[in-house]
Amino acid sequence: MAANPFLKQASGRAERILRSATASRWLARAVFNRSDQLQQRLGEAAEQLKMLARMLLDWTTGRYRQVPWATLLTITGALVYFLMPLDAIPDPIIGLGLLDDMGVLAKAWQFSRQDIERYQRWRDRQEDPE
Repeated sequence: MAANPFLKQASGRAERILRSATASRWLARAVFNRSDQLQQRLGEAAEQLKMLARMLLDWTTGRYRQVPWATLLTITGALVYFLMPLDAIPDPIIGLGLLDDMGVLAKAWQFSRQDIERYQRWRDRQEDPE
C-alpha cells in the first residue's frame, strides 16, 4: 500500500495531541459527537469509534493507564484521521467518503485488539456493581 500522506499527518497530530490532556479530551468529545451525527452511515463502526474515544479519555484522565504508547498513538491517529474531512477520500463524497476512515479504523482495531479487549474487560468491571 502506498504511503498515505493524510495518515502520516494524522499520526503526527496524534503525538502532539497525546502531550496535552486538553487536546486529548477535545478529540475524544469530538469523536463522540461526530459518531453520533454519522451513526446511520457508520453502523457498528460508530460504537468502535466511541470505544476508542472512551479509552483515550480514560487514559487522559488517569483512570486507565495500562495502554502501551504504540497503542495510544495508533488509536489517536485513527481518531484524528476520522475527524479529518479532507483525507484520502473526502468525507463529503456520499457513499465513499467514510470508506478510507473505516479502513484506518479497522487497521487500528486489528493492531490494538489485545489492548482494546483488556480495556473493555477493565471497563466492564468498573460498571459492574458486584
